[in-house]
Amino acid sequence: MIYVFSGTGNTLFVAETYRKELKGFSVSIIEIEKDTEPADEDADLIGFGYPVHAFNPPHIAVSFARKLSRKKPARMFIFHTGGEGLCFNDSSSIPLRHILSQFTTLSERHYVMPYNMIFRHTDEMAGHMLWYMRRLVAIHARSLENEIQERFPLMPVRHFISLAFRIEWPYASFQGALMKADDNCTGCGRCASHCPMKAITMENDRPVFHKGCALCTRCSFHCPENAISLGLLNGWKVNGSYNLPELHENRIPAEKLPRLYRKYYRNADRMLGIL
Repeated sequence: MIYVFSGTGNTLFVAETYRKELKGFSVSIIEIEKDTEPADEDADLIGFGYPVHAFNPPHIAVSFARKLSRKKPARMFIFHTGGEGLCFNDSSSIPLRHILSQFTTLSERHYVMPYNMIFRHTDEMAGHMLWYMRRLVAIHARSLENEIQERFPLMPVRHFISLAFRIEWPYASFQGALMKADDNCTGCGRCASHCPMKAITMENDRPVFHKGCALCTRCSFHCPENAISLGLLNGWKVNGSYNLPELHENRIPAEKLPRLYRKYYRNADRMLGIL
């Protein structure tokens, strides 16, 4: 069983890749939304996936973890996605591992995927991210099938930074009240029907944004008219799908990448045996 919260589709795409690669399991994927409950059946292996928000899991993932904590203990793996490979992303799972302490967490992985905020990656860079993600998931799947449990190092500095950035949780809920649709809005209702927090309603054929936002940007990212303002964060808005299944996958040598990504992909090269 893989539980996944995915705002614009990146983390869900990774979950689908795990489903294909975990050949020794029959895998079901359940997307986490506001009212999602854990599945009734018990699973031998549970995956938990989410996008990193300010070096933390989104609050909706934390809320769901509390529901999942009532389930029968099992083996678990955690995976998360983000637009860069900063080491602070690795501390994002700490609150989840604390809540789900009765589960045996075998390992966790971070996958760099195209930004849905801040700026838009080129198709070449996005294809590079997919090339690595698929191969790293395949390696991790073999480790999971062999029940290899990895050690989680202590990360006090990273943990402190993660704690400091949890201000994103209350801000995300408030963010919805700052959002609005401009005159380009056609009233299609896509934003309201796809909001995982059910924080958007349609009134007089116009979306109305409420508190309780998860700051996943699903509404603005997929708006066909690019009509939704993110309020204070509108300067970071990215609109339009990367169409991940259709991207040409390629590998860019680490030394040719922007400095922000070099360490992550050099580590990935070592894991893949690329010299």
